[in-house]
Amino acid sequence: MIDRPGSLDRDDAIEVERVGDGWRLTVYVADVAACVTPGSTADREALERRRTEYRGGWALHTMLPRPMEAQLTLAEGRPCAAIAIRMQVRPDGTVGRVDVERATVRGLVALGHSQAADAVGDRSHLLHEVVREAAAVSEVLLARRRQQGALALYDLLSGWATSEDGVVVRLASFERTIGYKIVQECMIAANTALASWAAERDLPLLFRNHSAARVAAPRQIMLDDLDLAFTDGSAARLEALRERTLMTLKAAEYAPFMGGHWGLNLPGYVHATSPLRRYPDLVVQQVISSHLDGVDSPYEDDALRAIAEALNTGARQDRDAERESRKSSAHSSARRGAAAASADYTGLDAQAFHALLKRGCKEDIAGAALVAETARRAADGQLTSLDLQLVLLVAGGSGWEPGRSACLDVIAVAPERAVSILSGHAQVNALPPVEFTVQTFGQPPNAVFFAQASWPAGESAVQGARRSAPTKKAARHQAALSLLARLADLPDPSRDLAQPVPEATLLPAAMDGAGSGESPSPISVLNEYQQTWIITGLSYSTGAEGPDHLPTFTCTAQATHDGQAVCVSATASTKAVAKTAAAASLLERVDTARAGRAG
Repeated sequence: MIDRPGSLDRDDAIEVERVGDGWRLTVYVADVAACVTPGSTADREALERRRTEYRGGWALHTMLPRPMEAQLTLAEGRPCAAIAIRMQVRPDGTVGRVDVERATVRGLVALGHSQAADAVGDRSHLLHEVVREAAAVSEVLLARRRQQGALALYDLLSGWATSEDGVVVRLASFERTIGYKIVQECMIAANTALASWAAERDLPLLFRNHSAARVAAPRQIMLDDLDLAFTDGSAARLEALRERTLMTLKAAEYAPFMGGHWGLNLPGYVHATSPLRRYPDLVVQQVISSHLDGVDSPYEDDALRAIAEALNTGARQDRDAERESRKSSAHSSARRGAAAASADYTGLDAQAFHALLKRGCKEDIAGAALVAETARRAADGQLTSLDLQLVLLVAGGSGWEPGRSACLDVIAVAPERAVSILSGHAQVNALPPVEFTVQTFGQPPNAVFFAQASWPAGESAVQGARRSAPTKKAARHQAALSLLARLADLPDPSRDLAQPVPEATLLPAAMDGAGSGESPSPISVLNEYQQTWIITGLSYSTGAEGPDHLPTFTCTAQATHDGQAVCVSATASTKAVAKTAAAASLLERVDTARAGRAG
C-alpha cells in the first residue's frame, strides 16, 4: 500500500508478479460496499459529502464516519476484505485478461512514497523485488498510454505532472518520487480495465467522461507542447501550460453511459479504486458487488443519472468557490502591492506585474513605486496593449499622470497601437466602436487623406483633432492617437503628416469607410448592387505596362445593368487606386442609367 505518510484511509493495494516476460498486476480495493448499502444512512451522508476533503495532506472531513472508515480501511497485521482487479500486463504495456472477484488480502505492508522509492533503489530492502517490479510495470503502462495519445508526463525532480485529465499539476513534496508514478499508473490501469470489463457485461456504472473545448489545440500539438515544456523544465513555461490546459480541457464529469475520456484517449473510464474517499467509486463498487453476488444492480438508470448530476453539480460549485477564493486572495495581495510607496517590482514577470497593474488602475491605487515601475516598463517597451489600455483609459487621478504620460509617449512613436487600444477598450467594456471620418483631397498619386476619430458618448461625442497624411492608414493612426490623448486628458502628441489642399479638389468618389461613419467605397456599393440584382456579372481585370520599377496599372471594370453591358477602364500608379477609380466610373455610369430610367 503506497500512500501519503500517516494515511488512515488506505483503500487500495498493489501486488505485482512476474509471469514469463510480462506481469500479473492485481489492484486490491477495500470492500466498502459490503458495509455501506445503497440508501442506508451512511450511504446518504456519503453522497451529501461526496468525497473526503484534504488540506496539506490531512483530511479536513471524511466521506464516511471515522469508526466505519477505520473498520473498512486496508491495514497491516490483519486480513482485509477486498475486491480484486487482476490484469495480465504484456511486455508492451497492453492489458490482456481481466478478472474481477472478491478476495481476502493478507500480508499488507504500508509504505510512504519516499519509502517506495527507497525500496526500488536498495537491493537489500525486504520489498525490493516486488516494488521494483511495480516500478517496471508502471513504466511500460505509461509508455503504452503515451503511445496511444494520452496526455501523460511526469517530472518528479521539479515536481510537475499531468493529471488523468491531461491538466498540468504541481505535486506535493511527498509525491515527487517513483512511488507516486507507481500508484498513478496502476490505478489508471485498474480503472480502465474495470470500465471495459463492465461494458462487456453491460453493467450500468457511473463512467468518468472527459472532453476538450473546441478551442483546444489538436492532440498532437498538445503532446508536443507537453514534451517541450517538461524537457525545458522552465517553471514559467510549465505554469503557462498549466493555465492553458485548465482553460481548454473541460472538467471530467460522471454519467451513466460510456462517453469516452479525451485526456486519457480511452473509449471508457471509471473511478473505482477509492471507495473510502470518493462517492462515485463506492457506487461503482456497489454495482460490481451485486453482479459478483448474482443479483440485480441496486440502481436503475434514473437513479444513476440523478447521482451523476448531484456529483457534477457539487464539483462545479466547488470549483467556482475555489476560483472565487483564489481571486479574492489575489486581489487582496495585488491591492497591498499596488499601494506600496516603496517596493521593488523589477523582478516580477509580465503576468504578475499585469495583475498588480490591473488592481491599481481599476481601484485608482497610485502607489509611487507602481507608477514609477509602470513608466519604466513603458519606456522599455515591456507593456502590452492591454497594460497600456488600463493605464490610459482606466486609471484616474493625478497620481497616475506620470504613468499615463509615459505610456502615451510610447504610443506616439508607434501610433498604430492607438487604434488597437481604443478597439480593445471598446470590446472589453461593451462600448460602441470608435468612428472614423476620412476624406481624400487631390488626385492620386498625390492625394492627401484627412481623418478624424470620435467616440459616441450619450448625446454628444468625444472627438480628436482632424489629422492629415499621405496615406489613409497613417491619417487614421494620427486621428486615433489624438482621440486617445483627449480621453486620457493629456497633451495631444498627434500631428499632420501632409500639407492640406483646397477643398475644391475633393473627390467624392474616394470617400470610404463603410461601417465606420464614413461614405462607402464605390467597390462596396457595386458589391451591394450585385447582391441585390441591380447589376450582374461584376468583374475586374488589371494589367500593367511600363518598366518594373515604375509600372502603370490599368483596371477594367464591367457589369450588366438592365440588360446592357457596361465596361469602363481607369489607369493609375497602383492596382488599388486603378481599381477604385474604375469602380467609381462604373458606379457613375450605373447610377446615371438608373436615374434616367426613374425619370
